[in-house]
Formats: sequence, C-alpha cells, structure tokens
Amino acid sequence: MANKNRQSILSKNNNYSKDLDTLFKSETVKKQPKSKANQKPKETRLTRFSKIKDFYLKSNSKKQFSIYLPEELQKQMKAKSVADGMSISDVIKRLILDHYLTDAEIKDAYNRGYDKRNQK
Repeated sequence: MANKNRQSILSKNNNYSKDLDTLFKSETVKKQPKSKANQKPKETRLTRFSKIKDFYLKSNSKKQFSIYLPEELQKQMKAKSVADGMSISDVIKRLILDHYLTDAEIKDAYNRGYDKRNQK
C-alpha cells in the first residue's frame, strides 16, 4: 500500500467553502473573566436551628447509602411513605432530624458542610 501524504480539503482545487474545514480552528478562544453577574451569590451561614432544619428538609443534595431492614418493615414503610406522598429518603431524613441527631449535632454537621461548600 502506497504511503500518501494527506492534504487538507482547503488545499485541493474544489468548489467547497472556506468555512468547511473548521474542525481544527487556529483561533484561540480567550477566557472571559467571571463577572459578578455570572457568579452565584455567596451562601449566608444559618445560625438558628429551625432555619438549619428547614435547609436540610428542603435540600436536594444527596449521597446514597444502603440500609438493611427486615422485609416486612421495608414493605410497610414503603407503603406508608407512598400513602403519605413522601419518598423513603424524605421519611428517613425527617426521622433523623426529628428523633435521632441532637440539635447540636445537626448544627455541627451544617457548619462543616457550609465550610466545605464555601471553601475557595
């Protein structure tokens, strides 16, 4: 097989537009500095427990983990959560916030998360 040098489509004599060979542009794109309009506003640290609890109840930020329950309890919990119009995740979140963690533990978790989110 003969080794042929490849030619650009623009170097050939043809009727194609000069805009056809735009896959490898030689122009460099300058990065625009972020304007204040494009930046998201800095989150204000919450201090009142009721506001922190509402923050977690309304939060869409999630990390998945597995729990193991007896099958009968899992089915009963799933049926009750559907009847109440809630997801199992929302039920578990509410139970943890209302009955398991103390107010101080929830505030501590919020402050660690706030520091992590606003680290820049």
